[in-house]
Amino acid sequence: MMATVSVSAQHEDGELLYQPRVGITLSTLSGMDDAKMKVNVTYGVELEYFFDDDFSVAGGVLFTDQGAKFNEPDGDYTMKIYYASFPFTFNYYVLPGLALKAGLQPAYRIKGQVTNGSEKIDFDRAVDLLLSDEGVKMNKFDLAVPVGLSYEYSHFTLDARYHFGITKVFSNADETVHNRVVTVTLGYKF
Repeated sequence: MMATVSVSAQHEDGELLYQPRVGITLSTLSGMDDAKMKVNVTYGVELEYFFDDDFSVAGGVLFTDQGAKFNEPDGDYTMKIYYASFPFTFNYYVLPGLALKAGLQPAYRIKGQVTNGSEKIDFDRAVDLLLSDEGVKMNKFDLAVPVGLSYEYSHFTLDARYHFGITKVFSNADETVHNRVVTVTLGYKF
């Protein structure tokens, strides 16, 4: 049985695999004391190229709903920041099927939304409510450093990554606010 597991989890030099992925995103904003974690979905696709059975590179596109929850005196707010992310990782397989990952992930904001119960609030107005600074704008570009690990068994891959936000979420703000995100996805390698 162990021989079957190790053979199914090894890959050949020059192999290129396609992997659709779906999972959850746990996100918050650093630098904002009242920001609480929110849970949402992520989905996308990744290509992985193997240099040998120990090293590979992967790149893809993931759509994520990030942001945070806020408990304010006038109500509970949820900030939803939708990104198209383009993760690029180097992968080192420490054991057959078990990979350590690190890389870069540029992302572009597609949409921003703040809700208070069933009420949708104009995003710029909501930013003014949550941040007291004048002229604060949300950046459209985000850069993160994803680090994590994945485990593959019979073509299914469970992947967990923590994304260290590098760029500021808001420009012209007194607070330095960064995205803090954990993604856990399940994929299938073709």
